[in-house]
Amino acid sequence: MSGRGGWTRRLDKLQAALPDPPAGSPYWHDSFARLGYAFRVGDREPDYAAAIRAYGELRPPYGDEAQRLHGHLCELIGRAADKTMPCSTAEFAVLAAWLADHGDALPTVNGWKKDLDLGDGATTTLSDLTWRAGQGPTAAGSGKLAETIRTVRTRYADGAPPPPGGVPAAPVRGWMPSVVRDDGEGDLSDPQRPPSIDQPGGGTR
Repeated sequence: MSGRGGWTRRLDKLQAALPDPPAGSPYWHDSFARLGYAFRVGDREPDYAAAIRAYGELRPPYGDEAQRLHGHLCELIGRAADKTMPCSTAEFAVLAAWLADHGDALPTVNGWKKDLDLGDGATTTLSDLTWRAGQGPTAAGSGKLAETIRTVRTRYADGAPPPPGGVPAAPVRGWMPSVVRDDGEGDLSDPQRPPSIDQPGGGTR
């Protein structure tokens, strides 16, 4: 069996062969089936079995559905070759819905209204994520997109950026400005504490 690089190059050559044979033809179905077996795509992608079965049921003249299934199978096999995390159609819909519901509330960086921080210096834009999500789960790059949205959703789960290092800052006590506290004093911010000479109504020494 050829290495992964050989299979990837073969897939690229098959892609370049369109439209002869056309998307949807038995030639392509057999090629996808062999690649799917080689990369064990059925074990990692929940949608592969249905996609390859539907592809095998296509009959000429091939139209938009053939193109859609062809692109979907290319994407699923490409994820396996690149070791991109699997993503079902159902999970993609959940991720796209989350982005639509929370995208406008996400914090931004670098002064750009829609620049989102992915960590480690990487950024993306909400407009790009939204456009790509609108292409659907069968489009090329949908697996990488799902990984990015997962990152954004985890990083900004509550709509706010995480603290540096991921550790919450220690709480700050409510000391009054310019007041020095010794061990015998209570919390100056405590409303039950008797007023001192440093506070209004505190009397004199």
